[in-house]
Amino acid sequence: MKKALSLAIFLLLTISNFAAGQILIENPQPSLVILGNPYPKYFSIPEGEEYTAYFYVIDDLDIEEVTFYYRVNYGEWQTRAVKTATINENEEMYNSIVSRIYNRSAIIRTFYGKATIPAQKAGSVVEFKVVVKDKEGHVSESIIGKYFVVNPSGKHVLIVDPSVREELFLEGAESVELLVNATEVYPVDLSDYKEELDKVKPFLNHPRFLKRHHWEYLAQYYNITIVSPEELATALKEVQPRVVILSNLWLKRWEIPDIQGLIKYLRENNAGIIATHGTLFDGSVYDGEKLIHMGPISHIGTFDAYGKESLATLLGFELLPVVEEAKKESAEKGNYAIFEIPTILPFVPSSEKVIIKNIGLIKSVSSLEFSNETDSAFGWQYILPSESLKFARDAIREKKRLEQNKILEFFSLQERIFGHSKPARGIYALDFPLVDALRTLSFTDDEVRIQIGGTLVILTPDRPIIERVRLLSAINKDIVSIDAISKDYLSSIITRDEKHRGDGIRSAYISFEIEAGGEEELLALKDIVEWASNFEPIKTFAPIVQVTILSNDIDWNIKGQYLKEYFEKMGAIVTRAKPGEFETYKKNKIIIILGGPKAYEGVGEYVKQVLDEYEQKRIINGEQGIFIKRDIWEKGQIVIVLAGKDRYQTGEKVLTYSEGVNEDYVNLLAEFLTS
Repeated sequence: MKKALSLAIFLLLTISNFAAGQILIENPQPSLVILGNPYPKYFSIPEGEEYTAYFYVIDDLDIEEVTFYYRVNYGEWQTRAVKTATINENEEMYNSIVSRIYNRSAIIRTFYGKATIPAQKAGSVVEFKVVVKDKEGHVSESIIGKYFVVNPSGKHVLIVDPSVREELFLEGAESVELLVNATEVYPVDLSDYKEELDKVKPFLNHPRFLKRHHWEYLAQYYNITIVSPEELATALKEVQPRVVILSNLWLKRWEIPDIQGLIKYLRENNAGIIATHGTLFDGSVYDGEKLIHMGPISHIGTFDAYGKESLATLLGFELLPVVEEAKKESAEKGNYAIFEIPTILPFVPSSEKVIIKNIGLIKSVSSLEFSNETDSAFGWQYILPSESLKFARDAIREKKRLEQNKILEFFSLQERIFGHSKPARGIYALDFPLVDALRTLSFTDDEVRIQIGGTLVILTPDRPIIERVRLLSAINKDIVSIDAISKDYLSSIITRDEKHRGDGIRSAYISFEIEAGGEEELLALKDIVEWASNFEPIKTFAPIVQVTILSNDIDWNIKGQYLKEYFEKMGAIVTRAKPGEFETYKKNKIIIILGGPKAYEGVGEYVKQVLDEYEQKRIINGEQGIFIKRDIWEKGQIVIVLAGKDRYQTGEKVLTYSEGVNEDYVNLLAEFLTS
């Protein structure tokens, strides 16, 4: 075999612009090896298909040996026969390789070869490389190639994971650097190699932040495709996936460029979405001159996310844009300390077992244990039940004390990548300033007030946003489900099911890097994929939203009837309850009360049960007239009070409130009722 290969190489060696006896190489260099197709399109091939890899070897003297290696599922490296490739059998491939040579008159010897990897079973991951030894004893390696063998009959699952490609360059960094350095001698353009190498160099001393993702476990069941964010729009059209997975997209360069295009696809096809770990990271710093965004802030969005949606709102973290808006407002006023606190902080180490709470959703495992530890995210905890928050606060503050060095390592990496970092602000995030801020949001009729540490930020958005945020502050915890959680309240699986709407979707946020786990973690992910792919809207002929309005005759005649008709135009059923009959209705899920503590016919007595004395005084003094309260007479109940200091101001408050009630608002009410 080796003799035949040597003969083939001898026949293919080329010398350009040389006469006999002119060759004189004083300092022979190692060969340069270009792997033409290090991965197939979308990093996947179907079960039963072979894969032929093409490569090009360039040397300044003589090549002695070319060996092609491959391995399956990270096992032992095996060899495959190397054959000479002809130009016309894959001309496009050949042209893409030789187009890198920018001086065709240079003195170089070349070999264009190929090797075929045998077909593998679905659920396999294959890696391959080319190793070349020249006459001087130099050994060169190509970059490492990789692909996953998928189940062609399984559901289409589209995975946005640029780290798969970058991890290849990290694993082969030493070989890639030698190849890039060889271009000082050989007239070959490897600028793309250098660009990829520069991206991963900061991770060389911090490999925990660019882990290997084991998509092979999903490939056993599904027809997976893997793309980078810039390929997403095209892949959605070509693949038509049932589920999209956004895999730990914590770097700014991994930002989804067209979030609205993704959301449009999901809604039009009732497709599921899963986001993991750091995909909502919004790390930013002020360097004294400009704002530097390290994370993809648009994944959360500011108040604009309430008009066009964002990943955060889609996943059920509907209040996170309030934090982003407050941070933006603070930065505009020169308060960069608030701006620099990350809303979602990834890479907080956790070794606690994850307990599955929803066994109807995650059926394959009852818990997840990490032999070493995993990395989890902080910042989503504002949706925890009140009774859990104290335990979460204590556990996470203890984690901060014990694991501070590992947490700080994340900020060291940021310094390497971006040249700037503010570790003190990141550590401060673990003291719950933003979580507490969201749990204690306060409102006037025209303002959203958010207290972050010692700073009160006052936001004055448009009426629909004010009313949406006021409602969300009461119901955000209800529209999501915490289906798995660890004892330290860091690792969680959080789902949302929009079964109340025809264009609804199922979504999941996994706060840890589940894809970097083993078979059990990926089995749990498989269950989540299966659930997310099977959206079914509620089938009902009756409107979901049913509203009870408590009003005396005076307020009803002024604007109560108007409010009833307004809600009915939105598709709701509205029932008026007079004060004398309200006991029959007081356990209904959505109640609107017209009037303040002095309202006639007994309405005021009910208002006093809903509002405290301070709030009642604000109505009497004309300072505030719109309130939302939870669980007054029944658990899982919303009570909205619209009141002025007299009957006419009550009518004005009804009009003001109704200006903020739109289709999105009613959708949230429907989701609250069906969650």
